[in-house]
Amino acid sequence: MTITSTSSAPLTVDGPRPGRRILVALAVIYLGFFIVLMATGADREPDADPNRLIADYDTSRTMIQIVTYSTVVAGTILVFLGAALRSALTLRSRRWTADVAFLGFVLMGLTLVTWAISSLALFHAVDIGDTGVVTTINILDTTNFPLAMLSMSCAMIGVGVTALPDRTLPTWLCWASIVLGAMAPLGPLAFAPFFLFAIWTVVVAAMTRLSGL
Repeated sequence: MTITSTSSAPLTVDGPRPGRRILVALAVIYLGFFIVLMATGADREPDADPNRLIADYDTSRTMIQIVTYSTVVAGTILVFLGAALRSALTLRSRRWTADVAFLGFVLMGLTLVTWAISSLALFHAVDIGDTGVVTTINILDTTNFPLAMLSMSCAMIGVGVTALPDRTLPTWLCWASIVLGAMAPLGPLAFAPFFLFAIWTVVVAAMTRLSGL
């Protein structure tokens, strides 16, 4: 008696993919959060006098809580936007660089949360009045930009490289994304992609080809 065993490859069924409205809505909401967070942020130097920081610090407990929660929401939106873009970019072919782009969005969301953590820690340090702790936290809070550089490099280069072969985005936007992502680790040049990142997400969301959806 011969027993024949058969095996079949696992069947993967794709669910509904995000449409244009979802992509643009997520990007526009993030842009709004970004503008508000930048407008309410403080510009400090790493070597700022801690006594002056304590004396000039005027953020209330309610405001720091609102900023913290808003930053977490903005980071969450970025994660969802990254997942939606990866789904759209892999509509025609699955490329591993789409995962890099998604990871970049996740890292940018994490970057925002780390900034919220350091800002919250600075608030408590000022409230305590310990100049040594204020100095330490202020240094950390004003020198934690490299994580944003990594995030932008992964997100922008990942999107550009993924979309270029299939023309999921216009060619000029693919190359612009790659150039901006390549600028991210280059010291002061990184501020250009940083301030353009939120606008870039809206442009990418609006111009991604979703034919077949």
